Amino acid sequence: MDGFTLSLNARVLPIKAGKPVAILHEDVARELGIMPLDRVEIKNPKTKKSLIAIIDVTHSLVSREEIGLFEDILHALKVKGECTLKVRAVERPKSVEYIKKKILGKALTASEIRTIVRDLDQNRLSDVEAGAFMSAVYIRGYNMAETVAMTKALIENGKRIHFDVEPIVDKHSIGGINGRATMIIVPIVASAGLYIPKTSSRSITSAAGTADAMEVLANVCLQPEEIKEITERIGGVIAWGGALNLAPVDEKIIKIEYPLSLNPQGQIIASVLAKKASVGSQYVVIDIPIGKGLKIENKSEAEMLAGRFLAVGRKLGIHIEAVITDGTMPSGPAFGPALEARHVMRILEGKCFDNLAQKSCELSGVLFELVGKAKQGRGFELAKKILRSGKALKKMKQIIKAQQGNIFSSKDIELAQYKAGICAKKEGEIARIDVRRLTNIARAAGAPYDKKAGVLLHVDVGDSIKKGAVLYEIFAENKRKLASAMKEAKRNNGIELSRIIIKKIF
Repeated sequence: MDGFTLSLNARVLPIKAGKPVAILHEDVARELGIMPLDRVEIKNPKTKKSLIAIIDVTHSLVSREEIGLFEDILHALKVKGECTLKVRAVERPKSVEYIKKKILGKALTASEIRTIVRDLDQNRLSDVEAGAFMSAVYIRGYNMAETVAMTKALIENGKRIHFDVEPIVDKHSIGGINGRATMIIVPIVASAGLYIPKTSSRSITSAAGTADAMEVLANVCLQPEEIKEITERIGGVIAWGGALNLAPVDEKIIKIEYPLSLNPQGQIIASVLAKKASVGSQYVVIDIPIGKGLKIENKSEAEMLAGRFLAVGRKLGIHIEAVITDGTMPSGPAFGPALEARHVMRILEGKCFDNLAQKSCELSGVLFELVGKAKQGRGFELAKKILRSGKALKKMKQIIKAQQGNIFSSKDIELAQYKAGICAKKEGEIARIDVRRLTNIARAAGAPYDKKAGVLLHVDVGDSIKKGAVLYEIFAENKRKLASAMKEAKRNNGIELSRIIIKKIF
């Protein structure tokens, strides 16, 4: 022991934690004066590599002469074979104080937000502390200065792609619905001579994210240089943002938000615009779906969010137009990666033109008008013309091929082998289809993790149905998940029929 430093033998624990976590014997922890979730600095004298790790304690997993290291730390410290490490206690990062400040409802400075982002990036915060931060943001919110500061901090912390072509355009939906309009918009816009390097997320609360659905057709784990090359050569790309390290802390924040489906508005804005700025977007259309059970439920809330998007965009030099869209109805009949990818290809192939196709053309039209490609009020017709001409399908096939894909037709997309129909218990006219409910049923079936799983609607609002008619089919990769989804559907199938009597009063 040298002061507060101990020499401990490395013990390999063949586990990946995704962050620096180490295990100490409880007696050694007491000797160092630390508790579980405190930090230590671990240094490898042979390689001179060091890092800060979060500690857990045990009385049996490691001895008093050892420190248990997960694979993440072994790689970072370049530990090979038998190795003695230097271990010392370190203070909690300053960002813990700033998290407490936010919990108390006080605004954070730009410097404090940069510190939190840096500590998140370096894994210096425990899961409890990181979760507390996002909970505080969810409850207390960000003011405008905090939103801008968080956006800039996320940008500064990641990489950026610099293109040699322009204009660079983009579209983003704040999510919560089905459909994957992005996979239709990108080839339409690229066919018109614009450049749209679309980086998308995987699902947080929906049955499929754009990256999940595109992965059915092609590789979405692209490197920045691949994004640049494909975009400049073809005009568009659809990639998973999490593989690019453009805003790495944002991906960590998304994982923190996921368990409780937290979506603080300020963080949504920072997340979206940081990624857009990282790929050099000059013109961006923001799609804000509204409806019961969605992230944004009413028009006034959507208008406030739209105004904040525009204000932050101006601070970053990005031309933004926000559109509020109807999220009360399904955006196409599919819920789940493969099902949604198949429906996208059917639209591109000209086999159908439904509300998803309509929405995709409208949003493409907004982009055309924003950059001056079409006169005001004429963008939709241009987009629709491109779609119906087959140019968008041809462009999509080029994108798929460039992203090492080999599925170019809706007929080649495989669905899960187990399926069952949910039937109407009585006749009537369909008044409402609960998007959130169908999403939950699709997730119970295994989506988005099981890409072939999900829900396929057979009816639409306004349809007259008879008792026993199939409302939708559930697809699952195994019988257990199918049974779980069926149970969810029988509890509440998400389809509401028109009623004359609204309420009984006794």
